[in-house]
Amino acid sequence: MPLTATSCRRYGVFGSTMIAPIVEPTLKCIRAFIMKKFTIRSLPFYILMSSAAMAQDAPQIQEITVIGVRDTHTVRTDDTLVAPPDTAQLLRRMPGANINKNGELTGIAQYRGMYGDRIKVSVNGAPISGAGPNSMDSPLHYAPVAILESLTINRGIAPVSAAQESIGGYVEAITYTGEFGTSSDFSFDGRTYFGAQSVNEGTVASGFFSLANRDHIFRTFVMQEQADDLDFGSGDIIPSEYERERFDLGYSFRGGDHEFSLDFARNNTKDAGTASLPMDILAIDSDLLRSKYQWSGADFNFTAEFSASDNEHWMTNYHLRRPPQDNMMTAGAMRYRRNWAVSESYGFKLKLEQLVDNGTWLYGLDRHTSSHRSTITNPNAGPFYISNFNDTDKDVLGAFIERGISLSDRTGLDAGVRINRISMDSELVSANLNPMGATSGMPFMINNLAGMLSNQFNGSDLDQTDNNVDWFARFSIEAGRNTTWYAGAARKTRSPSYQERYLWLPLESTGGLADGKTYVGNPDLDPEVAHELELGFDWESGSYNIYPRVFYKEVSDYIQGTPATNPVVNNFAMMMASMGMGQPNPLQFDNVDSTFYGFDVEADFKLNDRFTLRAVASIVRGERDDINDNLYRIAPDNIILALDYQGSNWVGTFESVNYADQNRVSATNVEKKTDGYSIFNLTARINLSTNIEIGLGIENLFDKEYEDHLAGYNRAFNPDIGLRDRMPGLGRNFYGRLMWYF
Repeated sequence: MPLTATSCRRYGVFGSTMIAPIVEPTLKCIRAFIMKKFTIRSLPFYILMSSAAMAQDAPQIQEITVIGVRDTHTVRTDDTLVAPPDTAQLLRRMPGANINKNGELTGIAQYRGMYGDRIKVSVNGAPISGAGPNSMDSPLHYAPVAILESLTINRGIAPVSAAQESIGGYVEAITYTGEFGTSSDFSFDGRTYFGAQSVNEGTVASGFFSLANRDHIFRTFVMQEQADDLDFGSGDIIPSEYERERFDLGYSFRGGDHEFSLDFARNNTKDAGTASLPMDILAIDSDLLRSKYQWSGADFNFTAEFSASDNEHWMTNYHLRRPPQDNMMTAGAMRYRRNWAVSESYGFKLKLEQLVDNGTWLYGLDRHTSSHRSTITNPNAGPFYISNFNDTDKDVLGAFIERGISLSDRTGLDAGVRINRISMDSELVSANLNPMGATSGMPFMINNLAGMLSNQFNGSDLDQTDNNVDWFARFSIEAGRNTTWYAGAARKTRSPSYQERYLWLPLESTGGLADGKTYVGNPDLDPEVAHELELGFDWESGSYNIYPRVFYKEVSDYIQGTPATNPVVNNFAMMMASMGMGQPNPLQFDNVDSTFYGFDVEADFKLNDRFTLRAVASIVRGERDDINDNLYRIAPDNIILALDYQGSNWVGTFESVNYADQNRVSATNVEKKTDGYSIFNLTARINLSTNIEIGLGIENLFDKEYEDHLAGYNRAFNPDIGLRDRMPGLGRNFYGRLMWYF
């Protein structure tokens, strides 16, 4: 049934209950059917191998017929008017995707219920290892909107060649790099971008400049952006200000069948508030280097990529938010905290694509190594320190092979296998939580407990190695009548993050979970193993297109916080909570079993030459299988409905963004429920000439007050928001941009 206003009202999408009345029984039926017919984790590996054998037995054909489906969704910033500086916000426009928002520059990608390290994110093909142990500089932090050319997400099962650990999906951000010319003469080209918004008086100015001919491109990029605290209608989010600068320098060469590029970027973030986290950003200084070589032969393509990064991060709990105040147990000055964190990483990827009569073979080898250090100090007490993470290393070496084949003129198969060897280790840790050298009292006891925990950690087996195997298979069948059916299956794995494995003291250094709970790690964690099925079809009739997908994923050894059982951990957390630092009842990262299932769809309907209707809807369920509980921070059911108008030299859009109630919350994480809401947006882009465009927009047109379920909880003193209350959605926002191409 087409997505019309009548059918949407019938399913309740404009009310707070949204589409739950029709969707919930459907999802339960789907899940029951799959569980009855299949045991997903026992799907035999011979499915993949027999598919490859069938491909070998099939007679080869001389003409390659590509049988494909819409397996990616791309947002191009030149064609999309956006106000926020955080590129991760663009994920809200994609089926199945969303964002865990901990700050204006601290968005964490979510896809079909998974987030954080489970979503592999690359910038221009390079993986990013942020310095912040709470993901303040999450990967998309390094691809600002003002430099972004496009953001692409793999819909559903990502090929094994896309990334090393893509258990939850794969996202790629591409920045502007310029284009080669058509002659030996050099030409000067570029793009300037100016933007402003009212909700935080934010501004951004950037310029991309290139000097190019048919063989060479010399390029540079500069950017500066800043904003004050955000407005949410009845108050301000304090602190939420930010300031960021960016400088890029690059070169590309093309000669015959060969192409080479080398790029350097310096991304410096200054003061930036993250009210959902225990600290705010004081500075993040990052140097990023990447290079790429391509050789395009008659029947092969070879690619070699190299990347490296050096990120240094400072954060505090006193320079942007109200500093800790005195209480009955301790002076506020003793609760001041400053955190210094560093990450260093490098990696490479080698790919050889072989073109054969009935498809392609793809062979690859890749490696990514990252190291993290983090030390917490108190500026008012020099001897105080916590070795939060001490040279925690993670090295992933992978090899993969993929086959794309036309089994007939109507059927296609993509399949692949990947093997990853993950090596992790940490140096010994220590702490001094008794800076005054007291021989009795609370600081003395807390320091003794910290010493016991460091001894337990240092005495455990910190050197861990995992050997993980991934595979995927995806069938496509052209069924006629403009319809292509799709069926996919996969086994994907992920080894623990350094926070999950090596967080030794009950702290909130959790990769941005932002649930307010303190955690400890577990060096003996097993890798997560997911088995997934996905079904769907593409129907493209010219004036009406729809791309629905239904998915089901079982995850063995899913890494989740569970109540800590170590009495030393619990006693330490209780004492710290009594002094106004942290919460009692800490969690420990542990292996559990879980299930994800749901449905997402994108569709468009061309009413006439001027008007087009668009819709993007996403539904996901995430559940614990070991206990009766939901998983934490799962996006509510949501749907975006938009009406586009194409004028002679301008484009306008009226958009409705609708989120359902989220009652399926995690008791383990003490997650709060949220009510559903609908907000309306209005945008217009006007071409003043062939190279000048002005964009204007209004977000939250009617200034509705609401709570964003994925925005975390307030951790800073704020007269307008209670401590540990859900962060509010933003108020009415007028914004605009000017782009000039030359």
